[in-house]
Amino acid sequence: MSDFNERTRVAVLGGLTSRPSPLDAHDAFISAYDRLRGLAHLARQPAVLAVAVDAHARVVEAVLVESGHSLVIGRHTGCGLRLMSGDVSLRHLVLHAQSDAPGTAPVIRLWDLNTSHPFLTEDGQPNAAVRAQGLLYVSVGEYALLFLPTRGPSEPSWPERAEQAWRALPSRQFIDRRSPVAPRRLARSQDAEARGDHTNIVRLGPLRLLIGEHEGPEAAWGELRLESENKRERHRVSLERLEQGVLLGRYERCGILLAGLGQISRVHLLLVQVGASLLAIDTASTNGTWRGSTQIDTTLLEDSGSLELGDELLLQWSRLHA
Repeated sequence: MSDFNERTRVAVLGGLTSRPSPLDAHDAFISAYDRLRGLAHLARQPAVLAVAVDAHARVVEAVLVESGHSLVIGRHTGCGLRLMSGDVSLRHLVLHAQSDAPGTAPVIRLWDLNTSHPFLTEDGQPNAAVRAQGLLYVSVGEYALLFLPTRGPSEPSWPERAEQAWRALPSRQFIDRRSPVAPRRLARSQDAEARGDHTNIVRLGPLRLLIGEHEGPEAAWGELRLESENKRERHRVSLERLEQGVLLGRYERCGILLAGLGQISRVHLLLVQVGASLLAIDTASTNGTWRGSTQIDTTLLEDSGSLELGDELLLQWSRLHA
């Protein structure tokens, strides 16, 4: 027995480190409340207040997104809200704020850019895209993200205490447009329950992956023509595809793959149908998206329009009429 003990060595392994978990919606809201309140005071028109909080309850970014504008979230230096984590892609999420009527708080639309890390909503479910009327909480990696619409100067004054503001928030009702699941309401506030009010968070399908040259003639809603020195192609796309959204870029996760074009970013442009118009959002591309001589982050393409991606590719859109 003594011989066994003398010949045996015991290795002590260092403790395994686990990734910190993001704060839940309540704790993130309490941690970010002063910053949210400060952003709200700066809003001169309807906007979305966007705040990122890390697992240690520190606010790392805070951005005001005015109605009609978009916000790209990721690790890339061109992103409007940067999250420096290996769990976050260079270009990870896109948020768009849009008021349905003048003076109203914007509706929030949030898309995952076909990454391998879908965001989680307040109920713990993974999502590829959502539409929200009120407070939206999502988590990506160790970060908690809060998006809160405001009407701007006409918004009532904010409470002094963060807990009081949290209790005043309407409950959130989750509706899944991907399957016939009954709505699920999530309320962490007795005040909200007593009032019976709520806001809707609608789950939507993911951005469309690789698409073929054409939709069938009966399904085609519009046509995209792409022209560069060495590329000529066109895509007839359905309204359903456009409502889900299509990515353009050199990366394989894009719906329209633009391989071999050095001026095009791996994820360059998001096209998505919103109402009667096609919304074009530059996803923090390196060489930009241009409409004439103006570099755009977000623009509407109505019945027709054209954009230049970098200095290399011309995109022409035309609505197909019956």
